[in-house]
Amino acid sequence: MKRERKRLIKKLDSLCRQILLIRDLCHGDLFRCISCRQFLPINVAQAGHYISRRYESVRWDLQNIHLQCASCNKWLNGNPVEYRKSLVAMYGVQEVERLEKFYRESPCYSVFGLSQMVIEYKEKLRNVAAGKGA
Repeated sequence: MKRERKRLIKKLDSLCRQILLIRDLCHGDLFRCISCRQFLPINVAQAGHYISRRYESVRWDLQNIHLQCASCNKWLNGNPVEYRKSLVAMYGVQEVERLEKFYRESPCYSVFGLSQMVIEYKEKLRNVAAGKGA
């Protein structure tokens, strides 16, 4: 059971990354870092979480995850002040406050719940890919 849970978590992380690589791609093979706003090659993109991925309630929330450069994601600990500014501009302050409140209600998903999320995120990936003409 523990092994299956780990496998599903890894699968969800992978699906989210695939969605981000399609969703956040702009200008050919470039992406714009959510925090520093630099345009960089997609091959250096990292999946950056506004609220830490250790909180399962928002770990796979696509409004909590965006492509970031390594400098912001790793060396600046996510560059949260600039990340938040970008989130507010994209989604509005109410949505950002929802994320900031909701993460404290961190559930521990069951194997069944995770497997349902995998199905849901596979569909999201298909929709994002179809929307980008992939």
